[in-house]
Amino acid sequence: MTEILHRTFPFSLVIFFLLGISNSSFAQEQIGGPYTPDSNTVLLMHFDGNLQNESQFSADGVGYGKLTYLSNAALGLGQCLRINNDAISDSSYVSVADTAALNLKGNWTIEGWMNVFTYGTSSSDWRWVPRLVIKAGDEVFWRPNYFVENWGSNRFFSTGYNVEGQDRWPQVNSPNNTLMPGKWFHLTFIRDTTRHILIQMVHDDKRQLISFNTASYDPVLDVPPIQTKQPVTIGFAGQGSTDGWLDGFVDEIRISNIVRNFAVPPIITNLTQVPNQPDSVDNYSVEADIMAFSSTGSIQSAEIHYSVDEGNTWQSTPMVMMVSQDHYVGLIPKQNFGTEVRYYITATDDQGLTAQQPIAGIGGQDFPYYSFVVYKPNILVLHLNFENGSGTPVDVSPLVNKVTTFGNRAPVYSTNAAEGKYSLLMPSDADSAFLEVPSPFLTMKDFYVSFWFNADSTLEYTRLLNRPIVRGNWYQNNYEIRFQPNARIRARYYVDPNAPNRTKDYSEITLPDSIKLHSWYRVVYKRTDTAAVFMLFDSTNTMLSVGYDSSVAVNPPAIANAPLRIGNGSNLNGRRGFRGLIDDVRIYNNGQAKNSVTGVNRDNTLVPAYYELSQNYPNPFNPTTIIKFVIPKAQKISLTVYDILGRNVKTLINDFTQAGKYTVSWDGTNNKGERVASGVYMYRLVAEDFVQTKKMVLLR
Repeated sequence: MTEILHRTFPFSLVIFFLLGISNSSFAQEQIGGPYTPDSNTVLLMHFDGNLQNESQFSADGVGYGKLTYLSNAALGLGQCLRINNDAISDSSYVSVADTAALNLKGNWTIEGWMNVFTYGTSSSDWRWVPRLVIKAGDEVFWRPNYFVENWGSNRFFSTGYNVEGQDRWPQVNSPNNTLMPGKWFHLTFIRDTTRHILIQMVHDDKRQLISFNTASYDPVLDVPPIQTKQPVTIGFAGQGSTDGWLDGFVDEIRISNIVRNFAVPPIITNLTQVPNQPDSVDNYSVEADIMAFSSTGSIQSAEIHYSVDEGNTWQSTPMVMMVSQDHYVGLIPKQNFGTEVRYYITATDDQGLTAQQPIAGIGGQDFPYYSFVVYKPNILVLHLNFENGSGTPVDVSPLVNKVTTFGNRAPVYSTNAAEGKYSLLMPSDADSAFLEVPSPFLTMKDFYVSFWFNADSTLEYTRLLNRPIVRGNWYQNNYEIRFQPNARIRARYYVDPNAPNRTKDYSEITLPDSIKLHSWYRVVYKRTDTAAVFMLFDSTNTMLSVGYDSSVAVNPPAIANAPLRIGNGSNLNGRRGFRGLIDDVRIYNNGQAKNSVTGVNRDNTLVPAYYELSQNYPNPFNPTTIIKFVIPKAQKISLTVYDILGRNVKTLINDFTQAGKYTVSWDGTNNKGERVASGVYMYRLVAEDFVQTKKMVLLR
């Protein structure tokens, strides 16, 4: 489940809030118990010396392993349950037999207290992802009806569910460092089917709200929650899990099939994450959907707070509600070129409850604001040529960005260089060595990334370069380039989850060539409004292969806030650090850099002497297939998908193209980004003196 869940964060927009809570005058339920059962309670366990279940709709718990009962007078809850998993052999947990009532389909509220003693930091530790409550999947535990868990690596809470028949896990996550070992936290997970939102609340041992997080879910794609025949487990992820054991206390666990009436602050969703702005723009629009949680409540005020001096001082501007109910808009005034603008919003309802978005984790590692910079179009935003030959690498671009080095010794340079006299060595005996560049100018919608590398190792999943959306995240990037199995290389970016017509979660291109060790290669990864292109060149700067993704118009990249990393994918302990040489790193804030590809060597011994259109693979396919072709000379070509009636379904390429071997993917969507139906389709390659058509089958 661990790797799967890490990859599924893109299926929902995660939004964070900092809260100021005042006394409320309307009747609400006191959070945290002790509770008494009602007609909507499908499970209620007090752990007062036994595993009795107060609900009439499900059975008592059954205990396994080392379970003991201790006083919980500090929380006013009688006794609590100690689940002892300080050794992997303990296998301690509680199971509640499956009933129809425990299979949740609509509204729900899942709650419980937990106090975790020890956490693992990777999947090799049995305590990496301690589960408070989960109703695991039938085939694999990580397809659950619902889950409430916390991750030891980044100390955050995660709550969500799996969608029936799909690889979709709508979920809401707290900021990193929300949880701390040895302390009581009360977790609440609400699914509201009226407004299609997930709500997560975290209270401390004083029952003060310390984290309030929401995520929208798609009312069509994200329903229904999968139904399972597995029991509800407490302190364990379910059969097949090896890293989901809880070592600590639990108390007062309640599952309800309604949205409970708690004091919930205003709900803010779909907050605009403003991309970097050209200096020609007059102002910067920030929008959000803001609503009171109570059906009879109202929003009294909403404001944008922004800073142009790195957070030293803040100014405010009001947000106003538009014609569309609950939709608010505000404007940040025009700023000069080079300015970094930081901003967040607040909203207050008629009960005096206030929410802020975004917030930092309790440990402070995430930023409590969004940010963008004012730039000039079509400029070089980073250039590391390593020609200083010693000391910290220097950015020689016009922006002169700060570069930070990490590792167990000073940066090492080599005279084995692809350009100039020096390259940078990422040594095999110091695999935690890498570079960080924290410049906000390096986040962009369109980009051109170019660098040389010479690998001593092609360990799969090693990131050569990546721009994560937040610190500690190595899998969701504004752009990234990494090694794949079989020494192949891949470029991809994480699609903005707010894009209204997006058809995928990632745009990715894997090239067919296997990288040879101790040889120089150049890669170019670029994106425009019409295509993403990934190219590989050999040591003579001759193109070896190229891949396209033509679905990018409806799949823009996500905005990133964490520093650019070169040589490490955010594994701070050095795992999968790049080993080898890096040279001449150039990044532009557009997809058509002035000194982009200089051309392909026209020596007939170095370019293909034939045309070829290969059969797509896999075939039949769902949802994506790969099409490979070869052209022997530079020319304008088109590669188009047609239906059996000859109608144009998707134009994959229609551009002047250099000679070489090409790999293109089709994701089963049409030119509008809409998914097409199952059936037989044709794909046709048209060049100056070559035309060929092949069939393929899409099976949904």
